[in-house]
Amino acid sequence: MDKTSLNKYRLYLKSRDLKPSTIKNYLWHIRHFLLWTEDKKITTHILKKYNHFLLSQQKNIGSINLRFVILNNYLNFLNIKYSFILLSQEKNRLKAMDPVQLQNFLDQPLKKKNLLGFRDKALLEILYVSGLKVSDLVNIKKEQVDFLSREIIIKNKHLSLPPYALHYLEKYLNFRRDKNPYLFINFDRSKKAGDTHLSVRSVERLIEKYAYVLRPRLKVTPQILRNTLAYQLKMQGAKNLNIKDALHFKTKLAATNYFNRL
Repeated sequence: MDKTSLNKYRLYLKSRDLKPSTIKNYLWHIRHFLLWTEDKKITTHILKKYNHFLLSQQKNIGSINLRFVILNNYLNFLNIKYSFILLSQEKNRLKAMDPVQLQNFLDQPLKKKNLLGFRDKALLEILYVSGLKVSDLVNIKKEQVDFLSREIIIKNKHLSLPPYALHYLEKYLNFRRDKNPYLFINFDRSKKAGDTHLSVRSVERLIEKYAYVLRPRLKVTPQILRNTLAYQLKMQGAKNLNIKDALHFKTKLAATNYFNRL
């Protein structure tokens, strides 16, 4: 096994700021590949044989494609001009809503033009257009919203908000009479939570509640909202790097793998 190359690859992965578990997974697959080659020079012929070997040993398309993605990353690191072609994953395509379904879902909170209705409308709109995960959204504080520049500032990132999202956010905040610093909070008086924000589970339940009343009924989750944003961007011509920025992926590889499943 070419330990020198493997150690250099380990340092490369660390330089990409990947999680230790991700680095461990990548190295595990590459070690198996190098053991299979029996220290032979990596050639196109060897790579094609390994392709056939994997297809004969593995039946799960997702597992095969994961191995191919990791191998392609390693080959790119070695500057070898060869790429394993990912298998079709029609059954594993990411679930997303069409534009009509999305708008029907986002409009559900407006059936109640009160504090909760405007809070939920603003929350859903911002969750969708920002591409943020719920855990990031609920930690936003009021001071991070700049109405003049129409942005939310998170970790030095300036996330632009469309006028309609800001419109409902402003209506919601105008109803607020509390001193809680967080943007999205719980108004259940039976819960004496203090200056805290909505929990991730509370947002998930909120989404489930509005999805439940749709006809025909749809399954909607925070991830499906993210998928819908990504799909709409792809239909408008966005590439994997655009998706990386819009959905805040840490690595190009993760964004590319996600993009290929849209």
